[in-house]
Amino acid sequence: MRRILPMLALVVIVALSASVLALSPSVHAQDGTPIADDASMEGLSFTLLGIAPGVTLPGTVDLQVARAEFAPGAGFPFDASDPVGVLVIMESGTLTMRVDEQPWFVSRGGALQQAMSSGEMEPDMSGVMEEVPAGTEGTVEAGDVAHVPGNLTGEVRNMGDESATALLVLMDPGMMGAGMAEATPAS
Repeated sequence: MRRILPMLALVVIVALSASVLALSPSVHAQDGTPIADDASMEGLSFTLLGIAPGVTLPGTVDLQVARAEFAPGAGFPFDASDPVGVLVIMESGTLTMRVDEQPWFVSRGGALQQAMSSGEMEPDMSGVMEEVPAGTEGTVEAGDVAHVPGNLTGEVRNMGDESATALLVLMDPGMMGAGMAEATPAS
């Protein structure tokens, strides 16, 4: 796991550099300097926030990122006809969720951060993942990450006295942009 983090950081740096080069025609490349060690990544911070193991995607999907704010008592049911799956990254507060058809998993942020800070090459990840049985309510709190597939029934609700905020990565297999060409009039 620790070997992956520096490599992922390098990929992020390369991607950001490529986008800067693409946007700035006056930028010129210089002779490459080999990366010697982690010291070359000074000023870069990478924190693993959560894990969503075994996510099955139906093929090409449109990804959308949104922030959802739930007032106390607010929520909605999951619709079995809605194919959009969601990765929930809790920023603040607590949400209660139930998925009727299958178990779902919560990556506990506090346990993950504790495991990652242990300094061990192979940290103990046993307390990081929590399985919530089908039809059972479970909670996601600030720092937690959960994945809920589409086409399921259940519910998400803020049952607390304070607002709850989550970042959502929506995975839409319906290719929301696919019909845009037909909707645009031809001249």
